[in-house]
Amino acid sequence: MKIIILRHGQAIFQNSDRVLSSHGMREVADTSSQMARMYKITKCISSPKTRAVQTATIACNQFNFRQDLDYLKDLAPSGDPDTVIAYVDAVCQKDDVVLLVSHLPLVENLAYHFVNKQKSPPEFETACALILDYDGQKGKFEKFFTPFDDYQDL
Repeated sequence: MKIIILRHGQAIFQNSDRVLSSHGMREVADTSSQMARMYKITKCISSPKTRAVQTATIACNQFNFRQDLDYLKDLAPSGDPDTVIAYVDAVCQKDDVVLLVSHLPLVENLAYHFVNKQKSPPEFETACALILDYDGQKGKFEKFFTPFDDYQDL
């Protein structure tokens, strides 16, 4: 299974919420369009926070993904990586390409836990994405995407 961990785009405060800025929307569109040239997602699971939902929606459009989004509260910033991994294990198949949309610090913690704490993940700036190859037991970092830049093999 491929796991794509995507951090939301740049966000600003709007009333009592944080939403994507216009720059954040462009960041997400760019990173997602890069990935969409290489991958076809089969599931999208997002934090329920507004900025993550906006990010997931933009990304799914770039991927031409037309299924419903799934929401998981443990993808919020203070979520539990082990709970997220257990959820992925329960609802995903070995041939799925799963997009997980989340926040700092969880994106980095999640990446670290997917590789059984064997390797530190790259630093996730806004709209960065890490691709992992995951066999249901342990993941391996493959590629890292940043907005407005080429990906890096890891």
